[in-house]
Amino acid sequence: MHIPLKSLLKGIVNRLPSACSYPEDAAARITLDNETYQTNNFVDTPWKMTIDIIVHGKNRGYLDVVYLEEHSADDMGHFLIEEKKLMDVIVSRLGKVLERRNVEDALLDSEKRYRVIFESSPLGIFIDKKGIITHCNRSFLKVFGLPREEIIGAEITDFVNDERLEKVLFRYDQEIMPYYETEYSARIAGKPVHLRSYYVPHRTSQNTLEGGVCLIADITESKQSEDALQQQKELLTSTFNALQDLIVVVDKELNIVTSNWRTDKLMTPEEIKFRPHCYECFMQRDEPCDPCHVKKVFSTGDVAETEYTSPVDGKTREYRVFPVFGKNNDIVMAVEHIRDITERKRTETALQKSTEELEKAYEELQSLDKLKDEFLSNLRHELNTPLTTIKGYSELLQEGTFGPLNPEQKHAVDKVVNKSKRLHNLLDSLLFASTSQGGRVKYNFEKMSLSDSLLSAAGEMSEHAKEKSISLNSNLPSEVIFTKGDADYLPRVFMHLVDNAIKFTPREGTINLGAVRENGDVHVTVEDNGIGISEEDLPELFQKFHQVDSSSTRNYGGNGLGLYICRVIIEDHGGKIWIESEEGVGTKVHIALPVADQ
Repeated sequence: MHIPLKSLLKGIVNRLPSACSYPEDAAARITLDNETYQTNNFVDTPWKMTIDIIVHGKNRGYLDVVYLEEHSADDMGHFLIEEKKLMDVIVSRLGKVLERRNVEDALLDSEKRYRVIFESSPLGIFIDKKGIITHCNRSFLKVFGLPREEIIGAEITDFVNDERLEKVLFRYDQEIMPYYETEYSARIAGKPVHLRSYYVPHRTSQNTLEGGVCLIADITESKQSEDALQQQKELLTSTFNALQDLIVVVDKELNIVTSNWRTDKLMTPEEIKFRPHCYECFMQRDEPCDPCHVKKVFSTGDVAETEYTSPVDGKTREYRVFPVFGKNNDIVMAVEHIRDITERKRTETALQKSTEELEKAYEELQSLDKLKDEFLSNLRHELNTPLTTIKGYSELLQEGTFGPLNPEQKHAVDKVVNKSKRLHNLLDSLLFASTSQGGRVKYNFEKMSLSDSLLSAAGEMSEHAKEKSISLNSNLPSEVIFTKGDADYLPRVFMHLVDNAIKFTPREGTINLGAVRENGDVHVTVEDNGIGISEEDLPELFQKFHQVDSSSTRNYGGNGLGLYICRVIIEDHGGKIWIESEEGVGTKVHIALPVADQ
């Protein structure tokens, strides 16, 4: 049994010829599992005896014995009966050896698999004999953090905390159960852990405990997850019960399954334990309303809602019902959300009344606004007629059409012309501010040269600048830059900005006009070294009728509409306008307008 199979077969083959009647002429061969073992002189001859090798009922090969030369016939051809019997015995014993080897190989293989399973199991496993640990796997060592030599030979009660098993081991209890399962806490390497053990005892025929197998798992993480889940469940329950609205779960028969019923004294807690119908508790009805919003949810699967005013307490409640689907996508329950909306209804009624009053007031304001626009338009027309006459005759006097004027007369006429122009601009500003509020300004957009508009504004304001000895400079590109604009309104913006710069720049100051192309836009700047604007006043500059302070009106004049009108015109042209300024240093106005293709 302990000789290697190949050596065994070779030994049998080499010794067989000596057992034959004519050993010097005999040769032998064994064929097993398609492998052949034979004597050096073996050749196939007509004088051969073949015997099959049977292992576990299957033919695994055969034994051949031959004579190399012909001899006289014996009992069985060229072989004796004794030779045949001997060969049968050899083959029979070889078959038994092979069968036993197969069984041993299977046992070894089974033991290897058992050891692999035993050692690689994620659960800690130990085997004991009469309460003393005899074997354990790596997972068991890992769970307890101990070397194997400290565990082998230890009592199982050092690792398994089960009072019932302990009583059986110490013979306090003779009843041996089929298994012992327990969970317990322990401290390993200074850390608290939670373990679960499952011990299966092995009983003798006298029903005494011989030993057993125990599985131990570290369930600390799962226990923590269970605790966290339980805490979450308790939190959800607390949240559910803390909701101010009433939440009711009902079944298909409209019976209450659960609820966060708390303060609504429509029904006592004792009464609600008997799972009454939802319509009895919360609608004070003897039967469901028709149509019933809860039944609709069970029949359609859609969310349903309704409002109901109780005849008992006069409160109005909103009922919203949501379906709860089961595993088979069928509706198993419904969740009803009940909210007291009495105050909301009162607020809605008051709000509706206020809305109607506001709508009425708005209509009156619109009528007044229309009257205001008509009044301003009529006022402008009525004032324009005498103003045009005053302006026209004043300019004729200024130009000397009616004869020369002495210096005092010329100075007086100049003032009349300037003041009439300012009055005309004021009327235009008031009318524009009124019409722009309703978006009723009509523009005539056309392609126009931005440089020409800037130079025109500078030319119009040049005389005004000379009066204060202000240097009016322009830094414009050599190329002609076009934009889409209104030839009346857009130049008015530049004229107002230059006029503002002159107004707030001291004598002998400087004003610079500039324009450059930037990312498909033209960037226009009007910069002065005047009195500047404080940072807190910048955000409000473009608001209607806004002025930095009342003293500016007295010192510099103005009505607070200029920058507002500039912003409206620029934005209606698809552009942007903004201001950078520092008090005591100066102001820089920026305008960005889209460039039109030349």
